[in-house]
Parts: sequence; structure tokens; C-alpha cells
Amino acid sequence: MKSWILMLLLLPLTGCSLTAEPERETVSAFDLTDPDWDGVINAREQCGDSPNGAEVDNVGCHEGMSQVLKQDLLVLFAHDSSAIKPEYRSVINDMARFMEQTPGKLLLIEGHASKVGSEEYNLALSKRRAEAVRAELIKGGISGDRLDIIGFGESKPLIMVENEEDEESAAANRRVVGALADSREGIRMRWTVYSME
Repeated sequence: MKSWILMLLLLPLTGCSLTAEPERETVSAFDLTDPDWDGVINAREQCGDSPNGAEVDNVGCHEGMSQVLKQDLLVLFAHDSSAIKPEYRSVINDMARFMEQTPGKLLLIEGHASKVGSEEYNLALSKRRAEAVRAELIKGGISGDRLDIIGFGESKPLIMVENEEDEESAAANRRVVGALADSREGIRMRWTVYSME
């Protein structure tokens, strides 16, 4: 009888618990499913209706379906300015012409700033730069509902530096870039084999 009492006294010390915390469902940040079985996850899929067994590229499109974006947008700015330099008007006009030829495309206009100044000021400056490019594209005939802007301030530098930026790095970071997307898919995210970024 004494051994039975001893076992009851030792039971709480063994680490056993009568109540367990329920398992929590892990939610993926990106859609990792592949419903068309082409080997490309939905987070990168651009052609969800590729034929069964067809050879596809990195975005799930078979030959003849992949739409390669042949137009880039990069506009650099002077220090503490959102005024578009004359030499970049042709770049913006080229993007406007490209968007006229591809009416299903949307453009996300990303504004950036160098590290000179406060984070709050640089965020506002980057938005003004993106808005200036958007206004120029609207002047070029592109509907405003196809143009979204986002300001990143100094948070996504093109050239990373540890402390103070030299003028060359700062000039490269004072920029607006454009990311084209298909209207039925939303913003096409950049990706690497390791992450969606």
C-alpha cells in the first residue's frame, strides 16, 4: 500500500501532464500549393492553366504563354528633391507607351530615398517622388487607376552602407522604380529560390 501512495506522490514530478495545450495550425506566409501540378507554387504562378505535362518556365508558363516584361522604370533624383530631371522624361514616356500597348498591366511605383535626413522626412520624400512619376505617367495618357504608389523612404537601399553614405551611394538610393503586374494577379512580387521578397 505504501508503494501505491509513493507512486501517486511522484506522478506530478515526472513531467506528465493531464492537460495538453492544443496544437496550433501553422499558416504559411505564401501559397505553397500547386493545383495545376506543374511544379510551380501558386505564390509564383502566372499561368494557372498550363496544359498537363507541359514544360513550364519559372513562373509556370509553357512555351508561347510567358510574357517577358521588356520595360523597366528607373528615375533618379537630386538631393532633397522630387522634381523629375529632364533626362528621365523619355524613360517615363517609354513606360507610358509600353503600358498603352499592354492595357492589362498595372504599375506599382516605388519611391526611395537616401539616408540623409530623418526617417520620417525620407519616407514623405520617397512618396512625393513616386507621386511625381505617377503624375507624369497620367499626363502621358495612363489611367490613374492602373498606377499605385508606395514610399519606402530609406528602408530599402539599392546600395547598402554601414554608416554615412558617400555621394555615389546616396545618388543611387534617391530613386523611383516601377514594378509591372498583370491586372488579374495583383502585384507581381520579386522572388528568389530562397524567399519571396
